[in-house]
Formats: sequence, C-alpha cells, structure tokens
Amino acid sequence: MNIAQALADARTQGRKLNDYPGHAPASEADAFAVQCDAARLTGWKQTGWKIGCTSKMAQDMLRADGPFPGPVYAERTFPDDGDVPVSPSAIRLVEPEIAFTMARDLPAGATDHSVEDVLGAAASVHLSLELVNRRLPGGLEDGNMWNIADGGCNDAFVLGPANDVLPASKYAALELNVTRNDQPATTGVGANALGGPDIALTWLANYLNAGGLMLKAGDVITTGVVTGLVYVDPGDEIISTCAELGEVSARYK
Repeated sequence: MNIAQALADARTQGRKLNDYPGHAPASEADAFAVQCDAARLTGWKQTGWKIGCTSKMAQDMLRADGPFPGPVYAERTFPDDGDVPVSPSAIRLVEPEIAFTMARDLPAGATDHSVEDVLGAAASVHLSLELVNRRLPGGLEDGNMWNIADGGCNDAFVLGPANDVLPASKYAALELNVTRNDQPATTGVGANALGGPDIALTWLANYLNAGGLMLKAGDVITTGVVTGLVYVDPGDEIISTCAELGEVSARYK
C-alpha cells in the first residue's frame, strides 16, 4: 500500500497508524503532492482548505518554517452549536480560528493576488473551530513533512454564522475570547495568523495558484489558530466569541 492510500484509509476509518507507511516526503512539494493524492483517495468531498502554522506558536510547536494548507471535507464538517464525534485515538486539540467563504474563483494571473483582490472575491467571514488530529505515530512536533502529507493534521470543522467581509484594516485587531465549559480558556487576536486572517487567505490563494490550483467559489477557508490551543475531554463544549463576528460553538464527544 502506498503512503497516500495509507493516510486516506486512516482518515476515513478514524484510526491512528502504528507505523509510518514509508519514508518521509523529501520536500514540502512532495508532502503536498501526497496530501492531494490522499484527499482524492478518500472519496470524500473537499469543501475548502485549512491553513496550518499561521501563528508563531503553532510554527514553534510543529517545528515548521511557515504555513501549509490542508483539505477540509464535508464528511467532517459539523453544524454550529452541534456535536462533533471524535475518534478514540484522536489527540482532541481544538483551534479557534477565523474563516472565509469564497464568492468566486481566484485563478492565477500575471502577478500574485493582492489582499484586496482576495477579499474582493470573498463572500463572507466567520468564526470557526478546527479539531486537529494526527493519524501518524508520534506527536505534532514529530516531522512536519508528515504533518503536511497527513492533510495538515485536520480532523473536523465547525463554521460559525456568516458576516459581511470586513475591510482589510480590521482583521489584525479582531479579538477572540474562548471558553471551555463556560470557563475562560484562551484569547487571541487576528494578527496572530500571519499578521491577519486576510493575509493568510491571500497567502493560500497564491500558494495554490503557484501549484496549478486555485480557490473556488463556495470554498471555505479557515485561516489558522489565533488563540492558544484548547485540549478537550469527551463532553466538553467550546465557545469562541468575537464582537465583530458573533459566536461559534461545539460539543466534542
């Protein structure tokens, strides 16, 4: 069995591999190619992207030099204020984030897209919660090429209500306050994601374009953790709030 098939099977079966399914990808490009192959082999519907390691905290934790993408799937997207089933082998790590839904495609042009180009192609902005998991041996810090190959270590996704797209000047200062079981858990600001979620979204648009891909109308993109990380036990409820963007919540089973 090849590496991509092993990762696809581990994802769809909700299990952790006991051993590495081969040699680590030699480069980020190789790791992303494995990720794309595995996404296709799941047979699942990809509805957008997550961006990993947009914060220095996450980069330090994963020993990463910069951000990377991962697919988001319909099969692991759950309603706001609903229940999220979690595999017994999962690491149960929740990341409060800011997400966008795209109104139109962003194909490559003669130059890189600007922040204004990308925000102009967005339909809405949301609070979101990403559940992170690693289907490979070891922890998140144990080989970032493997984290990229493993779909950016995403597991489940919850999207909050839609808000009008804000001007670029507003995103860095957005403040998120997060509770776990109604007790304060963590806070953070939009600037923690590459300087702002609008900047992270622009990074992804240009990253995909450089590889012959693109953001598409209807895609949902979650732009990376802007607060501290929150570990959850079965039954825990996480609520993330922002004055400008409302609230998103989920209970992890």
